[in-house]
Amino acid sequence: MRVRGNVTAEACKAYLIQIVVNPLLLKKRLHSWMGALSEVFGMGPLSRRTFAQGTVLGLLHWLGLTNPGKAATQSSAGVTLIAGGRPAVTLVTSDQPSGSVHYAATELGWHIEKATGIQPAITTESHVSPAGLRNAAHIFLGDTRFARAAGITLGALPRETCIIRTVGNHLCIAGLDHPGSALDQNTSAGTLFGVYELLDRYFGVRWLWPGELGTFVPKAQSLVIPPLDYVVTPRFMQRRVRPGAGFTSEEHPEMGFTAAAAKEYMKAQATFLRRHRMGRRVPTNYGHAFVDWWQRYGTEHPEWFQLVRGKRGPVRLGARFSMCISNPGLREEIVSQWREHRSASAGQPAFVNAVENDIPGQCECEVCKALDGPEPPDYRKFIPSKSKIASKPFVSDRYARSWQAIQRIAAKDDPNAVVVGYAYMNYFAAPTSGIKLNPNILIGFCPSAWYYPRNGEEQDWIKDQWRGWAATTAQVFMRTNYFLDGYCMPHIFAGQFADEFQNAARNGMVGTDFDSLTGHWATQGPNLYLLMRLQTHPEIAVESLLSEYYSAFGPAADDVKSYFNYWQAYTSNARAQLRDGFEALGASRWRSWAKAAHAVYPEESFAPAEALLDRATAFAIQDPEASMRVKFLELGLQHAKLCSRAASKLTLGDPQSTYERGKPEMEALLQFRRSYEHMWISNMNHCAWVESQSWILPGFAIQSPDLDPE
Repeated sequence: MRVRGNVTAEACKAYLIQIVVNPLLLKKRLHSWMGALSEVFGMGPLSRRTFAQGTVLGLLHWLGLTNPGKAATQSSAGVTLIAGGRPAVTLVTSDQPSGSVHYAATELGWHIEKATGIQPAITTESHVSPAGLRNAAHIFLGDTRFARAAGITLGALPRETCIIRTVGNHLCIAGLDHPGSALDQNTSAGTLFGVYELLDRYFGVRWLWPGELGTFVPKAQSLVIPPLDYVVTPRFMQRRVRPGAGFTSEEHPEMGFTAAAAKEYMKAQATFLRRHRMGRRVPTNYGHAFVDWWQRYGTEHPEWFQLVRGKRGPVRLGARFSMCISNPGLREEIVSQWREHRSASAGQPAFVNAVENDIPGQCECEVCKALDGPEPPDYRKFIPSKSKIASKPFVSDRYARSWQAIQRIAAKDDPNAVVVGYAYMNYFAAPTSGIKLNPNILIGFCPSAWYYPRNGEEQDWIKDQWRGWAATTAQVFMRTNYFLDGYCMPHIFAGQFADEFQNAARNGMVGTDFDSLTGHWATQGPNLYLLMRLQTHPEIAVESLLSEYYSAFGPAADDVKSYFNYWQAYTSNARAQLRDGFEALGASRWRSWAKAAHAVYPEESFAPAEALLDRATAFAIQDPEASMRVKFLELGLQHAKLCSRAASKLTLGDPQSTYERGKPEMEALLQFRRSYEHMWISNMNHCAWVESQSWILPGFAIQSPDLDPE
């Protein structure tokens, strides 16, 4: 484009916009345009320095596009994203977008196509024409020249943060994006999170479970977003659900996914977790810290270890052990090792791992005991009589005081050092001494028992413990094992979980770390949907969140709600069956649930649920997508029923069990899994992991590990 003779303001504006997206033109036309711009806009002479240092920003400012308030005024009608059932926007990235921004564009395009049936154009900003920019809406993704010219600067943004701003008839979604895989939860992908914010808030997209069927995208004839200018940052500094990739059976892998299906499933699950904005703003480092310390230091420093019945260290060869957490030398060594190995980035806190081993605090030395607070009057009332901590003393205060002492030592090296501990085992209940900690102590709230369902008193007591730890002024994050429970049964505890989560969110929760995602999507959908959704929107009423889930079943929504309400009521009323069945059969709530699946969910429990799904099927028949989702639930129920039948014949809890007795049930179960493993109704590898520790199985492969009838 060349300009000769009289120049209109509109022509200049069009050309300036083209300069924004293709600054090579600016370099070519700099001298010839300086005078023309001054004349058209009534400005004084423009220096070369003005152009060299701030041309793009300055020009857009003269066009009225950099002031957020003015931008909102100019786009008072909003930005049209969909019109006439077709995409009305082009998606634009920089000429060399980061991997996560490219992925963000792909994700946004995929969802718009789901909403309209048409894939929107995706391009880079050098290919945007001035006419196109003037006449059509664009969504600029990431750190583009257009975004910078509109006053969007990203350098000072926290990790995972994004700015969403309308500029004229365009939309900018620009966040702090770091190199690395977009699906890696350690990668800051602010722009991607901004895309998910847009899809969540304005498109009404709901991610129910991994895969396309689990992605609910409302069909849209038109979509206009209002003028926007806001910053989006995840509420919690860490949102983590451990993905369960380690759940595999070494003895019987053929009972789980085929290798190809497992790979597909884990990728789909990783995509799903990112869509729910799992990640971390602050890289953290913690875990049971001393598991090999007896082997390394027991001979030289026995005083660092528990004193039990007059002896230091493990009570028997190979047994787990706790530390003498009051020992000054141990505290110094913890900090010394942190000092040697720390790798905190500038401006980021350095985490000192002081998490006790996976065992109750057992040290009986007088120094540790002197740090203990009084046992709460109601403490024993809420400790399960068969639990491993039933006979152990209450020791929360000794750990709280010791974390405080360790933090003070570390602060001499780095005032920002953060000590991490767990409220766990017999130091789970809140301290009673009135100790005040500080925000440089980070505590993982980790009940070692108290799975759902609970009675009302138990639920209130658990919530009281959270509030008690929060009152110490330490930072507290939710580090629970609740979602290891339930196997693949329709074990629904959505209401109680949400009640506990929202109590924590109202009382200072800074992050989450759930162990683990077992992935039984077709039988435990409401549990898992709330697990994901509450980490993004803890403020939304539970019934509203569940309505989102049920509405994806279209005309069958009410019946699907009734179906899961049946299972939630059944689970709530099964407390005695859970307690007695697990005790009688020697089952674990997380490792060997399949020993007792038939005792808790017997054959007769399935009939009412099947009737409710039959009704849902009838109502959904005119909606193909809703029908497929109801079918998904039906397959999950069939799978659970087959597992219950197999458990009744193969449980290790019954001396009469033999593999031959349960062989027909096992063969039916495995045939079902191979037929439907690509539906992802359940993480079949988790099933196999639990079953290998629960059932009588042969010492040979039951079938080929990669047998796939498809």
